[in-house]
Amino acid sequence: MENVHSLGQRFKTVRKHYRLRQDEFGAKIGISANRVSEIEHGKGGTSAAVLMSICREFPLDPQWLFSGKGEMLKKPADESRPEKDVSSRLEALEKQFALVRLNENDGPQRITKVPLYGYAVPAGIPDPATDEIEEFLDIPASWTHNRKNVYALKVNGDSMTGIGIMKGDILLVEARDRARDGQVVIASVNGEVTVKTLCVSNGGVVSLTPENSRYRPIVITPDMDFRIQGIVLAAVRHY
Repeated sequence: MENVHSLGQRFKTVRKHYRLRQDEFGAKIGISANRVSEIEHGKGGTSAAVLMSICREFPLDPQWLFSGKGEMLKKPADESRPEKDVSSRLEALEKQFALVRLNENDGPQRITKVPLYGYAVPAGIPDPATDEIEEFLDIPASWTHNRKNVYALKVNGDSMTGIGIMKGDILLVEARDRARDGQVVIASVNGEVTVKTLCVSNGGVVSLTPENSRYRPIVITPDMDFRIQGIVLAAVRHY
């Protein structure tokens, strides 16, 4: 098969191969139809959890899914070799995804220190002088896209699992008070801090949308104290 260079193109190739609509494809891998559309159009990328879900649901070659190299479908298993258990295969997928991500950046990695806060300050961007910093994390500069004013927060909740943000993850956040439609943001609503996808309708209605069907969007009304605190750049997970 000819190499399919972008991840979004590979998503679409798999979906079309199995003759699925975006909502049907999303239901199989645990994300919304809107998120499938965004990925296919190259908006925001995706996570290891979503890629692993695709490999569980469809007989894909992980190397093709991650890099576009080789054949889309796995070759028939060698019956003379026992099949690995599920946990071993998932661990191998995680490791392969991590290697692919690291190989995207050539050369030595420059390290930057990022403050990890116990929580986001509801009144605005965290102040580096406060005593709410739990520790400083050593992070490759490429993970922050070489942006300044980056801080880290721990995730406490499951409202964003559809895009691979899990409880206990550490989010790298660029401190900003503005964001664009479709960006994952840290926001304060009436003093309560949350991580959600910012959605702005054609009519100008602003809402904070979870990536988990168990939760409903938060529609922002004029009487609310609503503030953007930052844009999520990356999620870091420890195993």
